[in-house]
Amino acid sequence: MKNTSSDTEGNLFRKKGFFVALYSCLGAVAILALVITIANFGQPGFQAEDYEEEAAEVGAYQVEPFRAHIDEEAWFRPRQTPEPTPPALPTPEPRTPPVPPSVQDEPLEPATPTPPPAAEAEATPTPVPPAAFEPFAVGDELLWPVDGDIAMAFSMDALIYDPTLVQFRTNDNLRIYAEEGAHVQSAANGRVLAIGSNVVRGNYVKVDHGNGWIATYGQLADDKLVQVGEVVRAGQLLGTVGEPSIFGTMHGPHVNLHLTHEEVPVNPYELLAAR
Repeated sequence: MKNTSSDTEGNLFRKKGFFVALYSCLGAVAILALVITIANFGQPGFQAEDYEEEAAEVGAYQVEPFRAHIDEEAWFRPRQTPEPTPPALPTPEPRTPPVPPSVQDEPLEPATPTPPPAAEAEATPTPVPPAAFEPFAVGDELLWPVDGDIAMAFSMDALIYDPTLVQFRTNDNLRIYAEEGAHVQSAANGRVLAIGSNVVRGNYVKVDHGNGWIATYGQLADDKLVQVGEVVRAGQLLGTVGEPSIFGTMHGPHVNLHLTHEEVPVNPYELLAAR
């Protein structure tokens, strides 16, 4: 019985020794791995980011992107490398062809002016025909348009009373009393310039007597006895006395004689013939 118990104790001791040795070896390996890892991390220049970046770069071209449909043959086909784009060539500048020496050195002849056509030539002014009447001149006398007294004198230097306007003013014409319907004659030879009417002179006839002398015969009746452009003679009938305009009602029927020389008013009384 003693032998059996001693054998059992020896087997148990051997089993415990085996496990102790096994655990000791595993612990030594674990400690060695830990030491190596600590030693590598402690070396200069080692960064965890470098390791991670290198691992990311390695996996970037090895791992295929996700596809909805898995192409099993894609792993065995070679990758297509994109062809490089050729650089753009510069655009050549246009070159001007050289001028031949014979043409370049030859002096240019001045252009001959082209004469204007006959139609564009300066037109020759048409000569003005001489007056068809003997013009009035300084020293000549004017005929009285009507036979009557002075209703309102000519006055450009002093104020005179106007009974129609009830005020003192200057007067650039000569007013001669006449009966309504009396004949009004031209004071000298001339040509009719205009026939018209306004509130100041009433119905009037304007006559060019030549040499810058123009007379306007106003306060006439509306009976046109002459036409514009007509040549009249001294004493020729121009019209008849009419009703006065609103600017001469207080004078009653009369003739308004307005005379200018070179557009300057002149006193007709000083040129009228003596009666």
